Amino acid sequence: MSVRQLGAPEDLETPRPLPARSPVPERITAIAATADLSRVAIATAAPWFREFSEVLLLAEGTVVRLSAPGRRRVLDLVFDPDGSALTAMESGNSILRWSSTAPGEPWTGAMTGGGGGDGPDLAQAAAGGDGRFFATSNAFSQNVVVWDAATRRVVHDIENIFNGLAYQDRIQGEGTVALNADGSRLAFSTAHRWSSKERVVVQEVGSRACTEYRTGIPWVNGLAFSPDGAALAVVGARPDETVATVVDLNDPADAPEPVVLPTDERVDRINLRPVWCGAEPLVPIVDQRRVTVWNLATASVRLSVDAPGPRIAAALTPDGRTLVIASPDDGVQAHSLPSLTS
Repeated sequence: MSVRQLGAPEDLETPRPLPARSPVPERITAIAATADLSRVAIATAAPWFREFSEVLLLAEGTVVRLSAPGRRRVLDLVFDPDGSALTAMESGNSILRWSSTAPGEPWTGAMTGGGGGDGPDLAQAAAGGDGRFFATSNAFSQNVVVWDAATRRVVHDIENIFNGLAYQDRIQGEGTVALNADGSRLAFSTAHRWSSKERVVVQEVGSRACTEYRTGIPWVNGLAFSPDGAALAVVGARPDETVATVVDLNDPADAPEPVVLPTDERVDRINLRPVWCGAEPLVPIVDQRRVTVWNLATASVRLSVDAPGPRIAAALTPDGRTLVIASPDDGVQAHSLPSLTS
């Protein structure tokens, strides 16, 4: 396994620490990287004020501190497929979007919805494979929205789509979201914790028609369409376990039984971002002393890296070939996944 240093620990420090305070971040809250590692984005939380956060862009050996109005804690980061734009989901109901080629003041947005401040910190963004659309979802608003990346106009909003239906017939999101390769299909979770009939919804963008799929996973943290769009990787938690399944969208199981991922703790309140590497659905999970990349179909380990957790964040590149980890102690490192034939 090869390891590449992408950023030093001092790159993550704030340049303006308060008197008698350490410049070291309290923790890394989110990370994203392009497939070629030419750009890496890191969200940090400061040690003296939990909700103070910075978003850093590492590109070609330079560190750019992106303007983040409101200074809320960033929960998720995702690049557009070509790396030209970066989307951040903040705590509450805020969306930030920067041009990563000429970063300056971000576009800011929000989603309508009926959630409240007591919702869990689960908020995600997703980009379609062709870059035309991006999607946002969070448990605060209980809404899921698809945006046109060029115009930043809403092209799909599930609150508006299901408006007018009786309350019990409406569908609301719970913070997770995925787009297929061309951005024409949307997946999101409608989980109510620890219910026995948990499901995800797959919907054609622009249509009210949707299909619900059983997953056997009460609390869903991450979703990803397969490259051909025929399957959906799902990862989340049951009361005492981290679990995952792959849903065949053409021939779904009536009563799916998820595989168990033997993590140190269940992952019921954190963002996870599964990635397909060819036919393998993978996800990195941070435990107390290591980061493990799991195959969600087989519950097998693809890579395990010692890490000074839990202040760190980890993500796979969009092609699933590289694990990127950011920590206050080690900076930013890229770990190549071993090939299946090695």
